[in-house]
Amino acid sequence: MTFTHLHQPSVPSTNVWALSWLKEHGLNGPMLFTADGQTAGQGQRDKSWSTRHGEDLSMSLALPVQSGWTPPVFNMAVALSIRSSLESLRPPHPADATVKVKWPNDILISQERSDRKCAGILVENVWRGASWSATVVGVGVNVNSDRRTSPFHATSLRDAWGVSLKPQEVGHLLARELLEQLARPMHPTSILRGFKGHLFGLGELRSFDVDGQTRQGVLSDVDEQGRARFSWTDLGQEEWLQSGDVRWRFEDAVQNRD
Repeated sequence: MTFTHLHQPSVPSTNVWALSWLKEHGLNGPMLFTADGQTAGQGQRDKSWSTRHGEDLSMSLALPVQSGWTPPVFNMAVALSIRSSLESLRPPHPADATVKVKWPNDILISQERSDRKCAGILVENVWRGASWSATVVGVGVNVNSDRRTSPFHATSLRDAWGVSLKPQEVGHLLARELLEQLARPMHPTSILRGFKGHLFGLGELRSFDVDGQTRQGVLSDVDEQGRARFSWTDLGQEEWLQSGDVRWRFEDAVQNRD
């Protein structure tokens, strides 16, 4: 799949750059925006996303919306594609490493009984009235930076797997494979099944923060609206929640900007 690629040495945020470009120039086809670094990178829930200049990937892929897409299923399809692309970069060893999606759309590398975030996804949609017209898929990947002493619960591809990769080449791979994935018919049932098949923590008893309180429970399901069902062991009840309602807790370290 072809796309136009624009690159700058540094920008506040590739998503902000892409959205500004769309507002000024419109969008005739897929466009990839990359930068060697960001000074005000964005994550979920208005959190910041830090990158190490020249060492990590900062990219945003702007796309016209296709008929039949819905935002929740689209988000899951994006997360699945990014997960698959990053896993394809894993060398044969360590064999025990797995790449998982942390609901709703972070990417974790799990190995040696440790689960650490290597990538985050921020999807921002453009609407014309009630019509969803375009979308910007922002992706940050810790590629070569040293995250071993980071205060966040993070890792990089080099930290985890001992590989040294060029961030822009990783960006081209992610963009190309995402466009190939999105060119196929988007079947919600199939995408949801795949999403749950690679979902981190599904069925595991864990701690979460909800409404300012720590709860013990199990993420037991995800639906086509992007909601997750939690079975709370401390309350003896179940409820469906949006991603903004829940914060994951990791006992051994602070989480990396969820």
